[in-house]
Amino acid sequence: MDRLRLLAASVAHTPPRRLLARLRLRAKQSALESVARVVPLAGRLRGGSARLRDDAPRSVFPERAQLIVDGASPATARFLGLEAGVEPPIDWTRGAWRESAPLALLTLHFMEWLEGLDDGALARCIEDWIERVRPYGPGYARAGWNSYALSIRCVVWMQQLAARRSRLAPAFIARAVRSIEEQLQFLTRNLETDLRGNHLLRNVRALLWGARALDGDGASRWRRIAEKLLIEELGAQVLADGLHCERSPAYHAQVLGDLVDCAHVLPPGDTRERVLRSIDLMARAQADLTHPDGGVSLFGDGGLHLSRTPAQVLDGIARLRGDVPRARPVAPLDASGFFAVRDGTDYLLVKCGRLGDDALPAHAHGDALAFEWTPGGRRVVVDAGTFEYRAGPLREQARSTRAHNTVTVAGADQAEFYGAFRVGRRPEVALESYEPRGVGFVLTGSHDGFARLPGSPIHRRRFEATASRIAVADGVTGGRGQPVEARLLLHPDVTIAREPGGAVLTTGPIRARFETASPFTIERASWWPDLGVAHETSRIVIAYGAAPASGAFVLERIG
Repeated sequence: MDRLRLLAASVAHTPPRRLLARLRLRAKQSALESVARVVPLAGRLRGGSARLRDDAPRSVFPERAQLIVDGASPATARFLGLEAGVEPPIDWTRGAWRESAPLALLTLHFMEWLEGLDDGALARCIEDWIERVRPYGPGYARAGWNSYALSIRCVVWMQQLAARRSRLAPAFIARAVRSIEEQLQFLTRNLETDLRGNHLLRNVRALLWGARALDGDGASRWRRIAEKLLIEELGAQVLADGLHCERSPAYHAQVLGDLVDCAHVLPPGDTRERVLRSIDLMARAQADLTHPDGGVSLFGDGGLHLSRTPAQVLDGIARLRGDVPRARPVAPLDASGFFAVRDGTDYLLVKCGRLGDDALPAHAHGDALAFEWTPGGRRVVVDAGTFEYRAGPLREQARSTRAHNTVTVAGADQAEFYGAFRVGRRPEVALESYEPRGVGFVLTGSHDGFARLPGSPIHRRRFEATASRIAVADGVTGGRGQPVEARLLLHPDVTIAREPGGAVLTTGPIRARFETASPFTIERASWWPDLGVAHETSRIVIAYGAAPASGAFVLERIG
Protein backbone atom coordinates (compact mmCIF):
# COMPACT_ATOMS: atom_id res chain seq x y z
CA MET A 1 0.00 0.00 0.00
CA ASP A 2 2.86 2.38 0.75
CA ARG A 3 4.29 1.76 -2.72
CA LEU A 4 0.91 2.54 -4.27
CA ARG A 5 0.67 5.76 -2.24
CA LEU A 6 4.13 6.85 -3.44
CA LEU A 7 3.20 6.06 -7.02
CA ALA A 8 -0.02 8.03 -6.69
CA ALA A 9 1.90 11.02 -5.32
CA SER A 10 4.29 10.83 -8.29
CA VAL A 11 1.51 10.53 -10.84
CA ALA A 12 -0.29 13.54 -9.34
CA HIS A 13 2.60 15.74 -10.52
CA THR A 14 2.94 14.16 -13.99
CA PRO A 15 1.07 15.71 -16.96
CA PRO A 16 -1.46 13.26 -18.41
CA ARG A 17 0.05 13.41 -21.91
CA ARG A 18 3.37 12.18 -20.52
CA LEU A 19 1.67 9.30 -18.74
CA LEU A 20 -0.12 8.33 -21.95
CA ALA A 21 3.13 8.59 -23.91
CA ARG A 22 4.85 6.30 -21.40
CA LEU A 23 2.04 3.72 -21.54
CA ARG A 24 2.02 3.72 -25.35
CA LEU A 25 5.80 3.41 -25.55
CA ARG A 26 6.01 0.56 -23.06
CA ALA A 27 3.15 -1.29 -24.75
CA LYS A 28 4.74 -0.89 -28.18
CA GLN A 29 8.15 -2.07 -26.97
CA SER A 30 6.65 -5.14 -25.31
CA ALA A 31 4.57 -6.00 -28.36
CA LEU A 32 7.50 -5.64 -30.77
CA GLU A 33 9.76 -7.80 -28.61
CA SER A 34 7.05 -10.49 -28.53
CA VAL A 35 6.45 -10.39 -32.29
CA ALA A 36 10.19 -10.40 -33.03
CA ARG A 37 10.55 -13.75 -31.26
CA VAL A 38 8.64 -15.39 -34.12
CA VAL A 39 8.82 -12.92 -37.05
CA PRO A 40 12.03 -11.10 -38.09
CA LEU A 41 11.36 -7.37 -37.78
CA ALA A 42 14.81 -5.80 -38.03
CA GLY A 43 14.73 -5.85 -41.82
CA ARG A 44 11.74 -3.50 -41.82
CA LEU A 45 14.02 -0.63 -40.89
CA ARG A 46 15.95 0.22 -44.01
CA GLY A 47 18.16 3.12 -44.91
CA GLY A 48 19.37 3.60 -48.44
CA SER A 49 18.48 6.94 -50.00
CA ALA A 50 20.72 9.19 -47.90
CA ARG A 51 24.29 10.26 -48.54
CA LEU A 52 26.77 12.31 -46.54
CA ARG A 53 26.66 15.89 -47.78
CA ASP A 54 29.89 17.40 -49.08
CA ASP A 55 29.53 20.22 -46.53
CA ALA A 56 28.46 18.00 -43.61
CA PRO A 57 29.24 19.95 -40.41
CA ARG A 58 31.94 19.09 -37.91
CA SER A 59 31.61 19.45 -34.16
CA VAL A 60 32.19 22.87 -32.66
CA PHE A 61 33.65 21.17 -29.58
CA PRO A 62 37.03 19.47 -29.04
CA GLU A 63 37.23 15.70 -29.39
CA ARG A 64 37.25 13.57 -26.24
CA ALA A 65 40.37 11.49 -26.76
CA GLN A 66 40.58 10.94 -23.00
CA LEU A 67 37.73 8.40 -23.24
CA ILE A 68 40.23 5.87 -24.65
CA VAL A 69 42.88 4.49 -22.29
CA ASP A 70 46.21 5.74 -23.62
CA GLY A 71 48.45 2.94 -24.92
CA ALA A 72 46.04 0.11 -24.01
CA SER A 73 46.09 -2.95 -26.25
CA PRO A 74 43.51 -4.04 -27.19
CA ALA A 75 41.77 -0.67 -27.37
CA THR A 76 39.94 0.15 -24.14
CA ALA A 77 37.32 2.78 -23.39
CA ARG A 78 37.01 4.39 -19.96
CA PHE A 79 33.79 5.84 -18.54
CA LEU A 80 31.84 5.91 -15.26
CA GLY A 81 34.83 4.54 -13.40
CA LEU A 82 34.81 1.37 -15.55
CA GLU A 83 36.78 0.12 -18.54
CA ALA A 84 35.53 -1.79 -21.56
CA GLY A 85 37.40 -3.41 -24.42
CA VAL A 86 36.38 -1.89 -27.74
CA GLU A 87 38.35 -4.05 -30.16
CA PRO A 88 35.85 -6.00 -32.35
CA PRO A 89 34.14 -8.27 -31.82
CA ILE A 90 32.77 -6.10 -29.01
CA ASP A 91 30.52 -7.50 -26.30
CA TRP A 92 27.60 -5.11 -26.82
CA THR A 93 25.30 -6.94 -24.40
CA ARG A 94 27.59 -6.97 -21.33
CA GLY A 95 25.47 -9.36 -19.32
CA ALA A 96 27.34 -8.51 -16.13
CA TRP A 97 26.45 -4.83 -16.56
CA ARG A 98 22.79 -5.25 -17.43
CA GLU A 99 21.73 -5.30 -13.78
CA SER A 100 24.82 -4.04 -11.94
CA ALA A 101 25.68 -1.08 -14.18
CA PRO A 102 22.87 -0.32 -16.67
CA LEU A 103 24.11 3.23 -17.25
CA ALA A 104 27.55 1.87 -18.20
CA LEU A 105 25.92 -0.45 -20.76
CA LEU A 106 24.01 2.51 -22.16
CA THR A 107 27.18 4.63 -22.25
CA LEU A 108 29.01 1.94 -24.19
CA HIS A 109 26.37 2.39 -26.90
CA PHE A 110 26.76 6.20 -26.86
CA MET A 111 30.07 5.50 -28.64
CA GLU A 112 31.49 8.90 -27.71
CA TRP A 113 34.75 7.01 -27.12
CA LEU A 114 35.10 6.68 -30.91
CA GLU A 115 36.60 10.17 -30.87
CA GLY A 116 39.78 8.75 -29.31
CA LEU A 117 40.34 5.96 -31.87
CA ASP A 118 42.33 6.02 -35.08
CA ASP A 119 40.52 5.78 -38.42
CA GLY A 120 40.83 2.02 -38.84
CA ALA A 121 39.67 1.23 -35.31
CA LEU A 122 36.75 3.64 -35.64
CA ALA A 123 35.58 1.99 -38.85
CA ARG A 124 35.87 -1.51 -37.37
CA CYS A 125 33.82 -0.54 -34.30
CA ILE A 126 31.04 1.07 -36.34
CA GLU A 127 30.93 -1.93 -38.68
CA ASP A 128 30.75 -4.24 -35.67
CA TRP A 129 27.83 -2.31 -34.15
CA ILE A 130 25.91 -2.25 -37.45
CA GLU A 131 26.38 -5.97 -37.94
CA ARG A 132 25.63 -7.18 -34.45
CA VAL A 133 23.22 -4.73 -32.75
CA ARG A 134 19.78 -5.02 -34.30
CA PRO A 135 16.44 -3.69 -33.04
CA TYR A 136 13.54 -5.55 -31.45
CA GLY A 137 15.51 -8.25 -29.68
CA PRO A 138 14.99 -8.75 -25.93
CA GLY A 139 15.77 -5.51 -24.10
CA TYR A 140 16.52 -3.62 -27.34
CA ALA A 141 15.13 -0.35 -25.94
CA ARG A 142 17.34 -0.44 -22.85
CA ALA A 143 20.70 -0.29 -24.64
CA GLY A 144 21.60 -0.26 -28.35
CA TRP A 145 18.23 0.98 -29.58
CA ASN A 146 17.45 3.15 -26.61
CA SER A 147 16.36 6.51 -28.06
CA TYR A 148 18.69 8.50 -25.81
CA ALA A 149 21.73 6.37 -26.67
CA LEU A 150 20.78 6.39 -30.35
CA SER A 151 20.56 10.20 -30.35
CA ILE A 152 24.07 10.56 -28.96
CA ARG A 153 25.60 7.84 -31.15
CA CYS A 154 24.21 9.14 -34.45
CA VAL A 155 25.63 12.63 -33.86
CA VAL A 156 29.04 11.17 -32.95
CA TRP A 157 29.04 9.08 -36.14
CA MET A 158 28.04 12.01 -38.35
CA GLN A 159 30.64 14.30 -36.82
CA GLN A 160 33.39 11.71 -37.18
CA LEU A 161 32.44 10.82 -40.76
CA ALA A 162 32.58 14.52 -41.67
CA ALA A 163 35.93 15.04 -39.95
CA ARG A 164 37.60 11.90 -41.39
CA ARG A 165 35.87 11.43 -44.76
CA SER A 166 39.05 11.95 -46.79
CA ARG A 167 40.68 9.06 -44.91
CA LEU A 168 37.77 6.61 -44.82
CA ALA A 169 36.70 4.18 -47.54
CA PRO A 170 33.67 5.41 -49.53
CA ALA A 171 31.98 2.01 -49.13
CA PHE A 172 32.29 2.22 -45.34
CA ILE A 173 30.92 5.77 -45.29
CA ALA A 174 27.94 4.69 -47.40
CA ARG A 175 27.17 1.79 -45.05
CA ALA A 176 27.48 3.97 -41.95
CA VAL A 177 25.16 6.58 -43.50
CA ARG A 178 22.56 3.89 -44.30
CA SER A 179 22.64 2.84 -40.65
CA ILE A 180 22.32 6.44 -39.43
CA GLU A 181 19.32 6.93 -41.70
CA GLU A 182 17.79 3.74 -40.32
CA GLN A 183 18.40 4.82 -36.74
CA LEU A 184 16.91 8.28 -37.25
CA GLN A 185 13.83 6.76 -38.88
CA PHE A 186 13.49 4.61 -35.75
CA LEU A 187 13.95 7.68 -33.55
CA THR A 188 11.09 9.59 -35.18
CA ARG A 189 8.79 6.75 -34.08
CA ASN A 190 10.27 6.51 -30.59
CA LEU A 191 10.80 10.08 -29.43
CA GLU A 192 11.07 10.44 -25.65
CA THR A 193 7.92 12.48 -25.22
CA ASP A 194 7.18 10.49 -22.08
CA LEU A 195 10.23 11.97 -20.31
CA ARG A 196 10.90 15.17 -22.27
CA GLY A 197 13.57 17.19 -20.41
CA ASN A 198 17.18 16.78 -21.51
CA HIS A 199 16.32 13.45 -23.21
CA LEU A 200 13.92 14.97 -25.72
CA LEU A 201 16.35 17.78 -26.51
CA ARG A 202 18.99 15.15 -27.35
CA ASN A 203 16.47 13.54 -29.72
CA VAL A 204 15.90 16.93 -31.36
CA ARG A 205 19.64 17.54 -31.71
CA ALA A 206 20.10 14.20 -33.50
CA LEU A 207 17.29 14.89 -35.98
CA LEU A 208 18.57 18.39 -36.73
CA TRP A 209 22.11 17.14 -37.24
CA GLY A 210 20.83 14.39 -39.55
CA ALA A 211 18.80 16.91 -41.55
CA ARG A 212 21.89 19.06 -42.04
CA ALA A 213 24.55 16.35 -42.58
CA LEU A 214 22.62 13.95 -44.84
CA ASP A 215 20.88 14.29 -48.18
CA GLY A 216 17.92 11.96 -48.38
CA ASP A 217 14.18 11.51 -48.37
CA GLY A 218 13.88 11.88 -44.59
CA ALA A 219 15.94 15.03 -44.06
CA SER A 220 13.20 17.62 -44.48
CA ARG A 221 10.82 15.59 -42.29
CA TRP A 222 13.44 15.25 -39.56
CA ARG A 223 13.89 19.01 -39.54
CA ARG A 224 10.14 19.71 -39.37
CA ILE A 225 9.68 17.36 -36.44
CA ALA A 226 12.74 18.69 -34.63
CA GLU A 227 11.97 22.38 -35.09
CA LYS A 228 8.40 21.97 -33.83
CA LEU A 229 9.57 20.13 -30.72
CA LEU A 230 12.44 22.54 -30.16
CA ILE A 231 10.20 25.61 -30.03
CA GLU A 232 7.84 23.84 -27.61
CA GLU A 233 10.61 22.64 -25.34
CA LEU A 234 12.57 25.90 -25.18
CA GLY A 235 9.51 27.58 -23.70
CA ALA A 236 9.01 24.77 -21.20
CA GLN A 237 12.58 23.89 -20.29
CA VAL A 238 14.47 27.20 -20.11
CA LEU A 239 13.45 29.10 -16.99
CA ALA A 240 13.22 32.88 -16.82
CA ASP A 241 16.65 33.14 -15.15
CA GLY A 242 18.25 30.94 -17.84
CA LEU A 243 18.62 27.73 -15.86
CA HIS A 244 17.42 24.42 -17.28
CA CYS A 245 14.18 23.28 -15.67
CA GLU A 246 15.65 20.12 -14.11
CA ARG A 247 17.80 22.38 -11.87
CA SER A 248 20.94 20.27 -12.13
CA PRO A 249 23.92 22.51 -13.03
CA ALA A 250 25.64 19.53 -14.70
CA TYR A 251 22.63 18.80 -16.91
CA HIS A 252 22.28 22.52 -17.58
CA ALA A 253 25.78 22.45 -19.11
CA GLN A 254 24.84 19.40 -21.19
CA VAL A 255 21.62 20.96 -22.47
CA LEU A 256 23.40 24.22 -23.25
CA GLY A 257 26.01 22.32 -25.26
CA ASP A 258 23.23 20.50 -27.12
CA LEU A 259 21.55 23.80 -27.99
CA VAL A 260 24.87 25.12 -29.31
CA ASP A 261 24.95 22.05 -31.59
CA CYS A 262 21.37 22.76 -32.68
CA ALA A 263 22.15 26.38 -33.53
CA HIS A 264 25.26 25.24 -35.39
CA VAL A 265 23.22 23.13 -37.85
CA LEU A 266 19.97 25.12 -38.07
CA PRO A 267 19.45 27.28 -41.16
CA PRO A 268 18.97 31.03 -40.67
CA GLY A 269 15.45 31.84 -39.58
CA ASP A 270 13.08 32.29 -36.65
CA THR A 271 13.86 28.93 -35.03
CA ARG A 272 17.59 29.56 -34.99
CA GLU A 273 17.09 33.06 -33.58
CA ARG A 274 14.91 31.62 -30.83
CA VAL A 275 17.60 29.07 -29.98
CA LEU A 276 20.29 31.76 -29.91
CA ARG A 277 18.24 33.88 -27.49
CA SER A 278 17.86 30.87 -25.20
CA ILE A 279 21.59 30.18 -25.45
CA ASP A 280 22.37 33.77 -24.43
CA LEU A 281 20.14 33.46 -21.37
CA MET A 282 21.49 30.04 -20.40
CA ALA A 283 25.10 31.15 -20.89
CA ARG A 284 24.70 33.79 -18.21
CA ALA A 285 23.37 31.17 -15.79
CA GLN A 286 26.24 28.86 -16.76
CA ALA A 287 28.80 31.54 -15.92
CA ASP A 288 27.12 32.30 -12.60
CA LEU A 289 26.95 28.62 -11.55
CA THR A 290 30.56 27.73 -12.40
CA HIS A 291 32.99 27.43 -9.49
CA PRO A 292 36.32 29.30 -9.58
CA ASP A 293 38.06 25.99 -10.36
CA GLY A 294 36.14 25.89 -13.66
CA GLY A 295 33.90 23.00 -12.63
CA VAL A 296 30.14 22.82 -12.32
CA SER A 297 28.14 22.82 -9.12
CA LEU A 298 27.16 19.30 -8.01
CA PHE A 299 23.61 20.08 -6.88
CA GLY A 300 21.21 17.42 -8.17
CA ASP A 301 22.37 14.54 -10.35
CA GLY A 302 25.39 14.78 -12.59
CA GLY A 303 29.11 15.15 -12.08
CA LEU A 304 32.11 17.29 -12.86
CA HIS A 305 32.60 15.42 -16.14
CA LEU A 306 29.02 14.49 -17.02
CA SER A 307 29.25 16.75 -20.06
CA ARG A 308 31.71 19.15 -21.61
CA THR A 309 33.29 21.61 -19.20
CA PRO A 310 31.70 25.04 -18.76
CA ALA A 311 34.73 26.58 -20.46
CA GLN A 312 34.31 24.32 -23.50
CA VAL A 313 30.59 25.10 -23.71
CA LEU A 314 31.18 28.84 -23.40
CA ASP A 315 33.96 28.66 -26.01
CA GLY A 316 31.49 27.02 -28.39
CA ILE A 317 29.03 29.84 -27.71
CA ALA A 318 31.73 32.42 -28.36
CA ARG A 319 32.27 30.91 -31.80
CA LEU A 320 28.55 31.34 -32.49
CA ARG A 321 27.98 34.70 -30.83
CA GLY A 322 31.41 36.35 -30.71
CA ASP A 323 31.24 36.86 -26.94
CA VAL A 324 29.93 35.26 -23.75
CA PRO A 325 28.67 36.77 -20.49
CA ARG A 326 30.92 36.95 -17.45
CA ALA A 327 29.96 35.71 -14.01
CA ARG A 328 28.28 38.39 -11.90
CA PRO A 329 29.50 39.30 -8.39
CA VAL A 330 25.98 38.75 -7.03
CA ALA A 331 23.70 36.50 -9.05
CA PRO A 332 20.12 35.85 -7.88
CA LEU A 333 18.67 33.14 -10.13
CA ASP A 334 15.35 33.32 -8.37
CA ALA A 335 13.25 31.45 -10.94
CA SER A 336 15.30 28.29 -10.32
CA GLY A 337 16.19 29.06 -6.70
CA PHE A 338 19.98 29.49 -6.91
CA PHE A 339 21.77 32.45 -5.35
CA ALA A 340 25.48 33.02 -5.96
CA VAL A 341 28.06 35.49 -4.74
CA ARG A 342 31.58 35.72 -6.13
CA ASP A 343 34.54 37.85 -5.10
CA GLY A 344 37.71 36.98 -6.98
CA THR A 345 38.31 33.29 -6.25
CA ASP A 346 35.86 33.17 -3.32
CA TYR A 347 32.47 31.72 -4.24
CA LEU A 348 29.22 30.72 -2.51
CA LEU A 349 26.16 29.06 -4.03
CA VAL A 350 22.91 28.64 -2.07
CA LYS A 351 19.87 26.68 -3.18
CA CYS A 352 16.48 28.01 -2.10
CA GLY A 353 13.97 26.70 -4.60
CA ARG A 354 12.29 23.56 -5.89
CA LEU A 355 14.32 20.37 -5.70
CA GLY A 356 13.85 19.80 -9.43
CA ASP A 357 11.29 20.06 -12.19
CA ASP A 358 7.93 19.14 -10.70
CA ALA A 359 6.91 17.02 -13.69
CA LEU A 360 10.40 15.50 -14.12
CA PRO A 361 12.13 15.22 -10.70
CA ALA A 362 14.33 12.29 -11.76
CA HIS A 363 17.57 14.18 -11.08
CA ALA A 364 16.39 15.96 -7.92
CA HIS A 365 18.03 15.57 -4.51
CA GLY A 366 16.97 16.56 -0.97
CA ASP A 367 18.98 19.79 -1.03
CA ALA A 368 16.62 22.65 -0.19
CA LEU A 369 18.50 25.41 1.73
CA ALA A 370 21.85 23.67 1.15
CA PHE A 371 25.00 25.39 -0.13
CA GLU A 372 28.46 24.93 -1.63
CA TRP A 373 31.44 27.08 -0.62
CA THR A 374 34.70 27.56 -2.51
CA PRO A 375 37.06 30.07 -0.84
CA GLY A 376 40.30 30.94 -2.60
CA GLY A 377 39.46 28.71 -5.56
CA ARG A 378 39.47 25.57 -3.34
CA ARG A 379 36.27 23.64 -2.76
CA VAL A 380 35.74 23.36 1.01
CA VAL A 381 32.03 22.69 1.62
CA VAL A 382 30.88 20.44 -1.19
CA ASP A 383 27.65 18.89 -2.37
CA ALA A 384 27.80 15.10 -2.10
CA GLY A 385 27.39 14.53 -5.85
CA THR A 386 26.12 11.30 -7.41
CA PHE A 387 27.70 7.85 -7.60
CA GLU A 388 25.17 5.90 -9.67
CA TYR A 389 21.69 5.87 -11.16
CA ARG A 390 20.89 2.27 -10.22
CA ALA A 391 18.32 1.90 -7.44
CA GLY A 392 19.95 0.80 -4.20
CA PRO A 393 21.65 2.05 -1.03
CA LEU A 394 24.15 4.35 -2.77
CA ARG A 395 21.43 5.93 -4.91
CA GLU A 396 19.26 6.44 -1.83
CA GLN A 397 22.17 7.93 0.08
CA ALA A 398 23.13 10.41 -2.65
CA ARG A 399 19.58 11.72 -2.98
CA SER A 400 18.94 11.87 0.77
CA THR A 401 18.80 15.10 2.77
CA ARG A 402 21.40 13.62 5.15
CA ALA A 403 23.95 13.80 2.29
CA HIS A 404 23.48 17.56 1.80
CA ASN A 405 24.60 20.71 3.56
CA THR A 406 21.29 21.49 5.19
CA VAL A 407 19.19 20.45 8.22
CA THR A 408 17.53 17.12 8.96
CA VAL A 409 14.77 16.39 11.47
CA ALA A 410 14.92 12.84 12.83
CA GLY A 411 17.20 12.02 9.89
CA ALA A 412 14.21 12.27 7.53
CA ASP A 413 14.25 13.38 3.91
CA GLN A 414 12.70 16.55 2.58
CA ALA A 415 10.94 14.52 -0.13
CA GLU A 416 9.81 10.93 -0.61
CA PHE A 417 12.54 9.52 -2.84
CA TYR A 418 12.05 5.98 -4.11
CA GLY A 419 13.31 3.79 -6.91
CA ALA A 420 16.16 5.23 -8.95
CA PHE A 421 14.44 8.39 -10.18
CA ARG A 422 11.03 8.76 -8.61
CA VAL A 423 9.75 11.21 -6.03
CA GLY A 424 6.45 11.03 -4.15
CA ARG A 425 5.57 13.97 -1.96
CA ARG A 426 7.98 16.86 -2.31
CA PRO A 427 8.38 20.10 -0.29
CA GLU A 428 7.16 23.57 -0.96
CA VAL A 429 10.22 25.81 -0.70
CA ALA A 430 9.68 29.50 0.04
CA LEU A 431 12.09 32.38 -0.51
CA GLU A 432 10.89 34.56 2.35
CA SER A 433 13.30 37.43 1.78
CA TYR A 434 16.36 38.30 -0.26
CA GLU A 435 18.44 41.45 0.01
CA PRO A 436 21.71 42.02 -1.86
CA ARG A 437 24.33 43.78 0.27
CA GLY A 438 27.42 44.89 -1.61
CA VAL A 439 29.17 41.73 -2.78
CA GLY A 440 26.93 39.53 -0.67
CA PHE A 441 23.32 39.03 0.39
CA VAL A 442 20.95 38.26 3.24
CA LEU A 443 18.53 35.46 2.39
CA THR A 444 15.84 33.72 4.42
CA GLY A 445 14.08 30.62 3.15
CA SER A 446 11.92 27.82 4.51
CA HIS A 447 10.39 24.52 3.45
CA ASP A 448 7.72 22.13 4.69
CA GLY A 449 9.43 18.88 3.69
CA PHE A 450 9.32 17.56 7.26
CA ALA A 451 5.70 18.58 7.89
CA ARG A 452 4.55 14.97 7.52
CA LEU A 453 6.41 14.15 10.77
CA PRO A 454 4.68 14.42 14.18
CA GLY A 455 4.26 18.06 15.14
CA SER A 456 4.59 19.22 11.51
CA PRO A 457 8.11 20.72 11.81
CA ILE A 458 9.11 23.53 9.43
CA HIS A 459 12.75 24.35 8.68
CA ARG A 460 13.74 27.99 8.25
CA ARG A 461 17.31 29.07 7.39
CA ARG A 462 18.86 32.53 7.20
CA PHE A 463 22.10 33.30 5.34
CA GLU A 464 24.03 36.50 5.92
CA ALA A 465 26.81 35.99 3.45
CA THR A 466 29.66 37.29 1.41
CA ALA A 467 31.81 35.01 -0.71
CA SER A 468 34.35 34.66 2.13
CA ARG A 469 32.10 34.70 5.23
CA ILE A 470 28.82 32.86 5.79
CA ALA A 471 26.68 33.22 8.92
CA VAL A 472 23.86 30.67 9.00
CA ALA A 473 20.97 30.70 11.48
CA ASP A 474 18.65 27.68 11.54
CA GLY A 475 15.30 27.24 13.22
CA VAL A 476 12.85 24.36 13.30
CA THR A 477 9.40 25.26 14.51
CA GLY A 478 6.92 22.57 15.53
CA GLY A 479 7.94 18.98 15.90
CA ARG A 480 7.74 16.68 18.89
CA GLY A 481 11.22 16.24 20.23
CA GLN A 482 12.86 14.83 17.12
CA PRO A 483 16.65 15.37 16.90
CA VAL A 484 17.58 18.34 14.69
CA GLU A 485 21.00 18.33 13.00
CA ALA A 486 22.85 20.42 10.41
CA ARG A 487 25.51 18.87 8.20
CA LEU A 488 28.55 20.18 6.34
CA LEU A 489 30.31 17.86 3.88
CA LEU A 490 33.96 18.75 3.36
CA HIS A 491 36.12 18.21 0.30
CA PRO A 492 38.54 15.25 0.71
CA ASP A 493 41.52 17.64 0.62
CA VAL A 494 40.28 19.52 3.70
CA THR A 495 41.88 18.74 7.06
CA ILE A 496 40.13 19.59 10.34
CA ALA A 497 41.79 20.86 13.50
CA ARG A 498 39.34 21.20 16.38
CA GLU A 499 39.57 24.22 18.67
CA PRO A 500 37.29 25.69 21.34
CA GLY A 501 34.00 26.70 19.77
CA GLY A 502 34.74 25.20 16.37
CA ALA A 503 37.56 24.11 14.08
CA VAL A 504 40.08 25.32 11.52
CA LEU A 505 39.66 23.88 8.03
CA THR A 506 42.72 23.75 5.79
CA THR A 507 43.15 22.86 2.13
CA GLY A 508 46.46 23.75 0.50
CA PRO A 509 47.19 27.41 1.28
CA ILE A 510 43.54 28.16 2.15
CA ARG A 511 42.42 28.24 5.78
CA ALA A 512 38.91 28.79 7.09
CA ARG A 513 37.37 28.93 10.56
CA PHE A 514 34.18 27.09 11.51
CA GLU A 515 32.43 28.39 14.63
CA THR A 516 29.31 27.23 16.47
CA ALA A 517 27.91 27.32 19.99
CA SER A 518 26.29 23.90 19.45
CA PRO A 519 28.01 20.55 20.02
CA PHE A 520 29.30 18.92 16.84
CA THR A 521 30.92 15.69 15.74
CA ILE A 522 33.03 14.70 12.76
CA GLU A 523 32.07 11.57 10.86
CA ARG A 524 33.41 9.70 7.87
CA ALA A 525 31.50 10.28 4.65
CA SER A 526 31.69 9.90 0.88
CA TRP A 527 32.02 12.42 -1.93
CA TRP A 528 31.00 11.43 -5.46
CA PRO A 529 32.30 14.08 -7.89
CA ASP A 530 31.48 11.89 -10.91
CA LEU A 531 29.36 8.87 -11.66
CA GLY A 532 31.30 5.77 -10.60
CA VAL A 533 33.90 7.80 -8.66
CA ALA A 534 34.01 7.79 -4.84
CA HIS A 535 36.31 9.51 -2.35
CA GLU A 536 36.37 9.18 1.42
CA THR A 537 35.99 12.49 3.23
CA SER A 538 34.67 14.08 6.44
CA ARG A 539 31.36 15.58 7.47
CA ILE A 540 30.67 17.97 10.36
CA VAL A 541 27.37 17.15 12.12
CA ILE A 542 26.00 19.92 14.34
CA ALA A 543 23.47 18.90 17.00
CA TYR A 544 20.82 21.58 17.57
CA GLY A 545 18.79 19.58 20.09
CA ALA A 546 15.19 18.39 20.04
CA ALA A 547 12.50 19.98 17.89
CA PRO A 548 11.45 22.72 18.17
CA ALA A 549 15.09 23.83 18.06
CA SER A 550 17.46 26.45 16.73
CA GLY A 551 21.17 26.84 16.15
CA ALA A 552 23.77 28.69 14.13
CA PHE A 553 27.26 28.49 12.69
CA VAL A 554 29.76 30.68 10.88
CA LEU A 555 32.28 29.83 8.16
CA GLU A 556 34.96 32.41 7.39
CA ARG A 557 38.08 32.40 5.30
CA ILE A 558 41.16 33.29 7.35
CA GLY A 559 43.73 35.67 5.89
